[in-house]
Amino acid sequence: MAYAPIAKLNNFTSEEDDAQIWLNDVEKAITAKRWNDARAMQTIPYFLKDTTNSYINHLVNAFTTMKQGETEAVTTYLGCFYRNLRQIQAINTNYFTAPQILNQFIRGLRSSILQYVRPLHSGTLQDAVTCTRNFESAESEANHAQAVNLVMNRSSELDSKLEKFSELINKRLEGYLADNYAIYQPPQ
Repeated sequence: MAYAPIAKLNNFTSEEDDAQIWLNDVEKAITAKRWNDARAMQTIPYFLKDTTNSYINHLVNAFTTMKQGETEAVTTYLGCFYRNLRQIQAINTNYFTAPQILNQFIRGLRSSILQYVRPLHSGTLQDAVTCTRNFESAESEANHAQAVNLVMNRSSELDSKLEKFSELINKRLEGYLADNYAIYQPPQ
């Protein structure tokens, strides 16, 4: 009597395997081996170990190399920072210590903000975030003040040009009226 082979379950590697095909193989193995849910939940993670480690390494690399763009708003950087951190902490809440998280946040800031935040924060992530937001707000206000000064300078230039233009028009008008209308007397 020939025995049918029991379904064999291979490790899942995200680079090589199609997830749906692998899940179908998992279902076949569970059925063939007559595993209950508890046994399946106990055994299947073993077949995902390499993939999980690869995924964690990918997340950690993305987190530790992220940088704020030179024109990127602090709120955008914070959103990416916290999203990446939450993904790692969903797998392992103790992967990074609080000082490591703080240092990574500060290292990722753009250079103009980094110079300001590094010496001023009190050592907590929340305080560093507050300092960062305050700096960006001050930077924005300074840019606004600079823009207002630029507009005011440009306005002064335009006023000066308008005054010269007005004088030129008045002189031409006076000449025209004097040439064409003998009764016109220019103001004194």
